[in-house]
Amino acid sequence: MLSIFKPLSAGQAQTYHKEEFANAEENYYSEGDRIRGEWHGKLAQEWGLHGEVREEHFQRLANGQHPLNEEQLVRHQTAREYINARGETVSTMEHRAAWDAPFSAPKSVSLTALVGGRGRAAGSSGQRSKLH
Repeated sequence: MLSIFKPLSAGQAQTYHKEEFANAEENYYSEGDRIRGEWHGKLAQEWGLHGEVREEHFQRLANGQHPLNEEQLVRHQTAREYINARGETVSTMEHRAAWDAPFSAPKSVSLTALVGGRGRAAGSSGQRSKLH
């Protein structure tokens, strides 16, 4: 299932990135004692991005800049307030840097993996292995 949450400002996106990627012990994305993000996709290839996503690259992207040469790619919007058709005051966000859009398996899949373990499903000796 895909869940899409409210957009994040550049500061919120950077805070989220730092908190999620700073503590590998508490995060299930960790690989050993660290969490590694890697560049993928056509745009990454076009821009010459490969290997690990470094903190400064993520910060530039969150600010609407090219991650390597700092070229401004997105024109920033200033936050403003207006009255909508229902007479409500609406505040806009200045620059939308990201949307948190996690994919998650239904609970039945998680429970099946937890109870059955990957080892049993594959016909091995029944030892449980860590799920990634």
